Amino acid sequence: PLWRSWRAILAQGGSDSVVRLGSWLIGGMAKGAAAAAAALEGAEASLAELVDLEDYYFGPDKDQKKKNAAETAVACADTALTCAEKPTSATSSKANCIKGRALSYLVGQERLAEELLSKALKLDPQMVAAWNALGEVYWNQQNYAQARSSFEQALELCGPNAVSLRNLSMVLRAIECEDLEKSNNFAAGLQRAKEATVLDASDPQNWETLGNAYMGEFFVNGKRYEELNKALIAYARAESAYEKLGKRNPFLHLNRGEAAKFLEDYDLALKSYAIAKEIGAAKGGDEYDKVSELVKRLAGMVERKGDLKAKRLKELTAGLPAGTCTLAQLRSKESGGKSVGARVVSILDRKDRWNPATCLQPGCA
Repeated sequence: PLWRSWRAILAQGGSDSVVRLGSWLIGGMAKGAAAAAAALEGAEASLAELVDLEDYYFGPDKDQKKKNAAETAVACADTALTCAEKPTSATSSKANCIKGRALSYLVGQERLAEELLSKALKLDPQMVAAWNALGEVYWNQQNYAQARSSFEQALELCGPNAVSLRNLSMVLRAIECEDLEKSNNFAAGLQRAKEATVLDASDPQNWETLGNAYMGEFFVNGKRYEELNKALIAYARAESAYEKLGKRNPFLHLNRGEAAKFLEDYDLALKSYAIAKEIGAAKGGDEYDKVSELVKRLAGMVERKGDLKAKRLKELTAGLPAGTCTLAQLRSKESGGKSVGARVVSILDRKDRWNPATCLQPGCA
């Protein structure tokens, strides 16, 4: 296809490569509907490359690579609009959508991205990709009300789709509101995430979002540990789906590490944080060190029997119900059928203070 020739021009490099691409096209070597379609094909390929860079590339030149891919996508989309004397409505809406999506990945281009995506939607109100991209622009601006409206419009006008559902799940859990409304939002967010996995069980971001939603449900609506276990199951499904695509996402492992830490599965937490660091998330190394230090402290406390002195032990056992025995008596079979007397004592503050809003999200993050 024609766009492969265009990419050969861009591969030559140089700051004027995009300009040379435009000159080659507009100069008469490619015109008409076929050229417009080829230009859109090239724009979509560059956009796909940009999305992949955003989600899965963590090299030091990430920003420059994203800028190059975005410029290529915009140049190809602009070419599609100039190949014919009067582009069709379908071509215009698609080109503006691609330009808006590409620019949304560049810092400082949010306003222009919003304008282009809105223009695309005026031409085609049922363009689900534009609705989702517009919602993500608002999400990145922390305008959660507008983001919610965009994803709900996508579902209303375009029908059920996994991307809108999982993004709506994320927005519902990010909205600042009173406790009762927050509780309802987190429950609704969990439901939307479940629906996304039903629609597309092969997309790892759907499973990752479901895991995050279960995490939120645990901390906001009841603290039932089964929710954390379900989160770990969802994260495992996400990891498996990523592996099938040949991809790895550090945010998945950071969040799984958090869930494992609260379940006191420190082995899984350490493994998760180590993988996150290996992929490129510096936070993974920091969290690994914190958990490693915590495990050492816990081991020391167990070895020293919690540093509880004889006087303190006597105070703690003084209020135990009559007719109970000690653990030592039970082990020596001298309990005489009595139950062990026990009391929960806090001897170590893990300093775990989890904020649902800090759960790292796929896609929109």
